[in-house]
Amino acid sequence: MATATSERSRAAVTATLIALPLALLAGLGWFWLSGGFADDDEPAATGPVTVDLSSDTTVTEQTETVCRALLANLPTTLGEHASRPVNPKSAVERAAVWGDPAIVLRCGVGKPATTAGSAGQVLTINGVSWLVTEGNKVTWLRALNLSVAIDVRLPAPYNVGQPQSLVGPLSAPITDSVPAAK
Repeated sequence: MATATSERSRAAVTATLIALPLALLAGLGWFWLSGGFADDDEPAATGPVTVDLSSDTTVTEQTETVCRALLANLPTTLGEHASRPVNPKSAVERAAVWGDPAIVLRCGVGKPATTAGSAGQVLTINGVSWLVTEGNKVTWLRALNLSVAIDVRLPAPYNVGQPQSLVGPLSAPITDSVPAAK
């Protein structure tokens, strides 16, 4: 009788030693298949972003100098969004890009904005006044009263809510690098 009980005990221990690792592997497999090991954030795109500067008619040497100074002072991250390379090469000294989808700052594009008009609302963020124009898939912010035109394109999902958290860190480089309009 003692041997039958000890054989049952050994069989139970053996079954447990086999079942536990299998259950653990099955649980880990299910967790992996349901995306449990994936990062919460998708990997950021790192490739170049093509920036359109075609609305520019003429760029003066002063505009190029101001834009180079501004881009040299811009942060390498905007919120949690890392900077990305810019295409074409002609845009490198007049545009900056962060994140995916791309947040784009353009410098020296068109004439500087001096009045808000009726096209949108005006927000002052850390000393820089912006004309905000919201669309379905993008929000445009155009800096007001500067000697050189500056605009920022915030695509969805960034255009939901207030743009202060993303545009705020740009204010100090803008006020340090871009003279006010005369």
